[in-house]
Amino acid sequence: ARVVVDASGHMPVFVRRPPLGNVAYQAAYGVVGTFTRPPVRSGRLVLMDYRADHLTAEERAGGPPTFLYAMDLGDGRHFVEETSLAHAPAVPFDLLRNRLHRRLAYYGTAVATVEHEEFCLFPMNMPVPYLDQPVLGYGGAASMVHPASGYQVGAALKYAPTVAQALKAALADPLATPQQIAAAGWGAIWPGGRLRNHRLYLFGLQTLLTFDEVRLQRFFAAFFQLPRRQWSGYLSNTLTMPEIIQAMTGLLISAPMDVRCGLIGSAFQHPGMFVRAVSGLA
Repeated sequence: ARVVVDASGHMPVFVRRPPLGNVAYQAAYGVVGTFTRPPVRSGRLVLMDYRADHLTAEERAGGPPTFLYAMDLGDGRHFVEETSLAHAPAVPFDLLRNRLHRRLAYYGTAVATVEHEEFCLFPMNMPVPYLDQPVLGYGGAASMVHPASGYQVGAALKYAPTVAQALKAALADPLATPQQIAAAGWGAIWPGGRLRNHRLYLFGLQTLLTFDEVRLQRFFAAFFQLPRRQWSGYLSNTLTMPEIIQAMTGLLISAPMDVRCGLIGSAFQHPGMFVRAVSGLA
């Protein structure tokens, strides 16, 4: 074959990566089913509900922050999920299950029937693969997970036509080697601007890993007060590097003092990562 695409997931079969560092994982436990009372208002979607009134003070102070996704699926069915955005090591499923049921009980509801249980676990900060190898990765195998949100499917669908066109153009040259063809694909997945953005997102993830539940709540409260174009562009990876820096500067100005201290302190705790992120250096 002149081109091989490895889409075998986060631990790919053929794609080679630099050595793994401290891997942070997003973990979630969810249920699709019916409930004794609706866990969310009719027709609504709840995104990243970090409220933790159902936990003890000790759990809130020392335990990993987790949040709720909830969705009305219609016909009396709902989806609820307790999620750890990122933690190293991964938050155990048993803890997530326990927190979900306690959260539901606090809201005055409980699972009545289970249609489906979801167990979700994936790495958030896998190294970008070597871009000079003769095999092309895609999806998780190409480390396409957004380090600050965990989103990946949208990017995989969005970039697919561009990558396909790059491969088609490279394959049109009958003398092109597998390595040259793969390089065209890698260049479409990881152009220079996207690589620079990725380093900024990795620094953002490293910062969030140091926040406790209260500081994380305040961070996201300030984050979602940014103009919609900024916060949605950050989560969907559609901003340029200067636009990301502009958004984060706005966040730094508007955020509460403890969040500001956390953001600034992270730069001093991880100076090498910070310099690479803001300078665009490899």
